[in-house]
Amino acid sequence: MRAKQVVAVAVLLLIAFLLVFPPLAAGSVRVSLSPSSGLPVEHLYVTITEISAHRADTNAPSGWSQVTNESTQVDLTMVDSTQTIALGSLSLGQYDTIRLRVTNATAIVNNTSKEVRLVSTVFTVPASFFIGFGAQTTVTLKVASNVQDSSGVMNLELTFTSAVNPTP
Repeated sequence: MRAKQVVAVAVLLLIAFLLVFPPLAAGSVRVSLSPSSGLPVEHLYVTITEISAHRADTNAPSGWSQVTNESTQVDLTMVDSTQTIALGSLSLGQYDTIRLRVTNATAIVNNTSKEVRLVSTVFTVPASFFIGFGAQTTVTLKVASNVQDSSGVMNLELTFTSAVNPTP
């Protein structure tokens, strides 16, 4: 009878471990955006619709994990400010790249809204960071914007670099 109780307790502990551990085997990531260049417009709003991270121990195209697929609108004229654009969780491990998709851009010039054509909509940014157990890592993407107005059409070219700050 005593052996059966020990086995039953061991099985219950194993089941509890299997139920509790997977959600805990992840860490959180905060992706922030910091515009770093002045622009010749009053406001420049871009809509980011998807952010993913790539595990360093896998080859492309596999290894991408979605951080978020919620749309976020950011004003790129807010130079040297930092805006959180995503909070998500990723499985534990080393990551080497952030990918984001920008689907829309609108400029405000002389209090008038003007559509902007994006030179590219998908951006892959090298960003080496580690997701640890119970920790939050902040990846800040610095974005430089170049707006060219030719023949009444505004074209937007974006360039991203990254900085990583682990948070205990």
